[in-house]
Amino acid sequence: MAQARNLVVLHPSSYRESKVVGERLRDGDVVVLDLTRLEADDMHRLVDFVSGLVFGLQGNIDKVTAYVMVLAPPGVAAIDDDAHLTGSFYNQS
Repeated sequence: MAQARNLVVLHPSSYRESKVVGERLRDGDVVVLDLTRLEADDMHRLVDFVSGLVFGLQGNIDKVTAYVMVLAPPGVAAIDDDAHLTGSFYNQS
């Protein structure tokens, strides 16, 4: 499995910033993409763009929340492992 170079968190405020997303993913970085600053039209355009980008690079895309997603280059998998959080330090019940 390939190693990612960096974990990059991006908060684009317009579709014009999609180039940065593409360059980071193309260069092998894992990108956490926060879409909360985008207008609805730009958000849809950016999601379409990154969907095609991830498909073309044979990477992975995972939805974290309605407005946050993780884009991973080929060979890097995001693992959703909430089951191990039960009874952890953060569970103070």
